[in-house]
Amino acid sequence: MIQEVMKYYFTEPVTRHEILRDKDRLVAEVEVDGETYFLKGEKQLVAFIEKVITFTTFMNNARLPFIVSEKTIEGNGYVEHEDLVFILERKGDGKEIKRLQLSHIKKIGKMLGMQHTVSSATDFRFGTGTSWGMFGGNKTDALGDYDENELSYLDLIQCVEETGMYNAELTTLKELYQFRRSQLKEVWDSLPSGPVQGDFCPYNLLFQQNKISTVFDYNIAGDEVFINECIGVAVFLVWHHDFEGNETPEERYHAYIEAYTSQRPLSDRELEMVPHLFAIIRAFRYDRVDEGIEKIKQGNGKAFLDETILLLQG
Repeated sequence: MIQEVMKYYFTEPVTRHEILRDKDRLVAEVEVDGETYFLKGEKQLVAFIEKVITFTTFMNNARLPFIVSEKTIEGNGYVEHEDLVFILERKGDGKEIKRLQLSHIKKIGKMLGMQHTVSSATDFRFGTGTSWGMFGGNKTDALGDYDENELSYLDLIQCVEETGMYNAELTTLKELYQFRRSQLKEVWDSLPSGPVQGDFCPYNLLFQQNKISTVFDYNIAGDEVFINECIGVAVFLVWHHDFEGNETPEERYHAYIEAYTSQRPLSDRELEMVPHLFAIIRAFRYDRVDEGIEKIKQGNGKAFLDETILLLQG
């Protein structure tokens, strides 16, 4: 299949290929005439792929290092083959960073702010949400409906209720969470939003000479509330990613926010919502909740619940 699809792009043969992923979607590293590319095929709507091409093109035109898919010999941006839609991306320059330093966190915050500034200046929309989304209702697992934050909260509540313990903590936790969410929901649709890459994290970035040299992977791109993605990425980078350095999490977080706002200052309404977003994202990020649920099941969950309440209190 790889050889057949690559014929749409090159008359030269593929000299080397390595399948990197063959579950849900196909991802292969291929080499042609000394150049390395990534061939990606997935069961996706052509309309979405076309929107991704539009999005990456205007980001690239704004001098942000977003990889744009290669054109076929006939000038198309994708190939339909069997039941998959394929795109071909040239391998970017740079390397992935496994352990972040403060400088990396600043660079990510700055470029996310730049991306959001570019997005705010266009009328283009994907028409679908991202994995950061909230208030979709969770009627389906489709991006836009799926609300991971609320699901993590509900999982924790169910676990605590099943123990029959921690009644005082449970009441306080519910009140604080529902208050924070209600404040956000009231203004959610009026907060600045637009098209985003949707997963602006180190595993989708390459660094070169301490700069972000490549942004890639757009399979969950969509429309998002900018400040929601901003805080979501911050919490992941600071509290859930490997780090080397002497800076405290609080110092890292403030450095990230300062870098982001140097490119995109926050509106008064966004500033008002930051404490609410930070509280519920920090408290109910899924991996933190998964660990907490295990502690509760083992009968030693009080410290976790007390910490969760402190996070919600801000």
